[in-house]
Amino acid sequence: MTSARSKKIARKTGINIVPILIFVGAAVVLTAGLYAYDVQYRRAEEARRRPPEPEAIARNLVENIVGADTVKAVTFDRDRKAITVTFESVLFKPDRPRAEMRELLEAEATLATQAILTQMRDIETVVARLIAQGQPLAVAELARGKDRPAVTFEDPRVRD
Repeated sequence: MTSARSKKIARKTGINIVPILIFVGAAVVLTAGLYAYDVQYRRAEEARRRPPEPEAIARNLVENIVGADTVKAVTFDRDRKAITVTFESVLFKPDRPRAEMRELLEAEATLATQAILTQMRDIETVVARLIAQGQPLAVAELARGKDRPAVTFEDPRVRD
């Protein structure tokens, strides 16, 4: 299936151009395929190397301290540079004395909020909402530069 023109070229020069054109076409297709693969690979690597979202980092930090699967919700306000973490309290036991419960809840909130502030340098304020069986127990707010969070007890079993 060679054309009359390629037969003329082959007769004049002694070179058959059809195999050359097939080789050049195959090289172009192979090069385009490798280029497309490289672009896809680079995008995947960039996505893999990107740091996780602040919500995921905060969730992991709190779950490392409080316990696995205790965090119920995490919200991040980029404008205020604040994170709110709602988690299930593992130390809340209604049969304990009120003073002891308050102390345990405050310690739990302090550890969770301080972990986030020490690891996440861009965050200015952390709000921890402690719940037990879906009911709010306490709210702790810690701002950068303060040692202890301000804790507000919401449950009547631990409130004064």
